Amino acid sequence: MIQLIRYEFVKIMMRKSIALTFAIFLMFLVAYSFVQHVGLSDASEDYRPYEGPITQEKANLARDHMQIIGLNNEYIYPNGVFYDILNFSPETKNNYTSYDENGQIRTRTVDVTDIHYNKPWGYLLEYIDQFGTVFMIIFILLGLAPVFANEYALGTASLLRSSKRGKSKLVTAKLLASMIYIVVCVIVFAGVNLQVYWLRFGHLAGADTPIQSVAMYFDTFYYEFSPYRFTALQYYIVQLLTHAAGSLVFGCIVLLVSVLSSTPFIAVSVSAAIVGLPYLAYDVLNLNSGWMRWLESFQLSTMIRVTRLFKYDVHYSVLGLNLSYFTLYMAVISLFTIGVVVFTYRTFRLREVFS
Repeated sequence: MIQLIRYEFVKIMMRKSIALTFAIFLMFLVAYSFVQHVGLSDASEDYRPYEGPITQEKANLARDHMQIIGLNNEYIYPNGVFYDILNFSPETKNNYTSYDENGQIRTRTVDVTDIHYNKPWGYLLEYIDQFGTVFMIIFILLGLAPVFANEYALGTASLLRSSKRGKSKLVTAKLLASMIYIVVCVIVFAGVNLQVYWLRFGHLAGADTPIQSVAMYFDTFYYEFSPYRFTALQYYIVQLLTHAAGSLVFGCIVLLVSVLSSTPFIAVSVSAAIVGLPYLAYDVLNLNSGWMRWLESFQLSTMIRVTRLFKYDVHYSVLGLNLSYFTLYMAVISLFTIGVVVFTYRTFRLREVFS
């Protein structure tokens, strides 16, 4: 069985499309490493004099400074410490109210009262939310869409079904090899990304600061109302594991599509539509009213991007149980994934080769 898994894994890794795409990925990251952008430079020394509790004196200084420079990003980037102080000053928090979809006021579980430099972690977290998700989807499509479909295209599926290893063992080997491939991709991408930002900033300061104080896309505090008490490092680990789990779920879906497709091209196209159409509907066309809003909350890309699962304190009432959004989402996705895997086994065992 181990030899069969190894063989299937090597088949995936040896595809020319994967090697070419990985080379492009590395070129992109290398080029990104040399981009001259003030937001991607170390500003820890600018924060040092102001780190610690946010006093009224610091808040007044930050307010005066921001009024002078305005809210233009060109000036906010090199003056991030004043932007952060002003955002978390008692006056700003008292005057700013956030409402959920039901019109209820959101509360802060963790009240940020100190300022510390943690910009590297903001970039690490946003990588998975954007580029990391795009890269993983591309590599999963290229690597897994041909796993079964290629056997049909080459006319070898019937031979595999009649092999002495058995249909179930073959599907298991392909499934495990595919999961190993996804885990390897997650580890490689995360490792390269860590190295890039370590080189850009020279450190990863702020690992012990709360995620509520970490700004993604430099000036947006996505987790300001998050109910979870994670430090930046703790949340990065949780985010990476959740991202990996979401990628594995998507991988299972791609394998199911592959076993139902006659060619790799069809498998890639259908799988891309499965993950792409919801994004088009909800994020581009804003079709999220009524029951569509519920479907939007449980779309697959949410788990791969991770951010939304930990952003707000959201609960659902299900059969008299009060479940958090994260708990309910994981329960739904787990049941869905089990069904996908079982259906993949049954389909490959029972279906005839496409003509």
